[in-house]
Amino acid sequence: MLHARARVRTAIETFLLKRAALVCRVLVRAGRDRAPRPPDIIQIEATNLCNARCVFCPRERMQRKQGVMDMGLFCKTVDEAASLGIRHVRLHNYGESLIDRQLVEKIRYAKSRGIAEVGLISNGSLLTEPVARAIVEAGLDAINISVDAAGRETFERTRVGLSYDRVMEHIEGLVRVRRELGATRPKLILSFVRQHNSDDEQAFIERWRQVADKVHITDLHNWAGTLHTQSDIRFPCYRPWLTFTVLWDGRVALCCADFDGAVILGDLRSQTISEVWNGDAFRAVRRTHLVHGGPDICRACNLPKKDSPLWIRRLV
Repeated sequence: MLHARARVRTAIETFLLKRAALVCRVLVRAGRDRAPRPPDIIQIEATNLCNARCVFCPRERMQRKQGVMDMGLFCKTVDEAASLGIRHVRLHNYGESLIDRQLVEKIRYAKSRGIAEVGLISNGSLLTEPVARAIVEAGLDAINISVDAAGRETFERTRVGLSYDRVMEHIEGLVRVRRELGATRPKLILSFVRQHNSDDEQAFIERWRQVADKVHITDLHNWAGTLHTQSDIRFPCYRPWLTFTVLWDGRVALCCADFDGAVILGDLRSQTISEVWNGDAFRAVRRTHLVHGGPDICRACNLPKKDSPLWIRRLV
């Protein structure tokens, strides 16, 4: 039965991908430049500061100012998300969130406002045992630690500036703290980006599958064309319809791949989430995305290659 369902799913996905142009035309005619529902996920950039220089990250090309979101703006954003019934908030975007000294307070505030899923991505280098204890007690629901290597040599060659031994110690410390407190949260996800290192990948899975709640293997994407400018993706990307990305200074970026804020769609310092979400700028981007492939960064981006086209059902 499961195999039959998988075959049906694959057949539907193949059908949709082959008829991407038709899907786009149908969405235009249906007026789906207006999102029919609030975003599923609000991604709030706690900070765009980072303490690492990963070789696959385009960080050196970032031109926008660096800083940390102030607590007032964060609370405003979370309050609006909660009032819209948004259940999933991520406290990261393009930086190491644990640099934010108010991060624990922000986690606690989001949970107090009824946000069901509060998560973040971290490189793990700052996740000391006191920090681990604090985020567990604050109610963090999930933490995804990017490791990308099974051994010290590969790790320190790709995640320049970080210590492999320290990050491993911090992962084990979080597991220990969670066990001591009798907690099942945060869910621990360890991620590995494929870089033509299949032996490392298998060794990584073997080491961590009994420790982490999930081992996430993913392909490297091109950061909206920054790493290369070719993309053969034609099917609509779900991000302009289902996600909402707030930079640390309150500006609303196109999506998580728009690391430099090249396409700004609003500003939560003077607008609400609702005003931005179906405002003129957001609707124009969605319409352009369907008709011409979107802004330059959309046309060059290969991130949707990782996604199932079945997300399109969410617009019905």
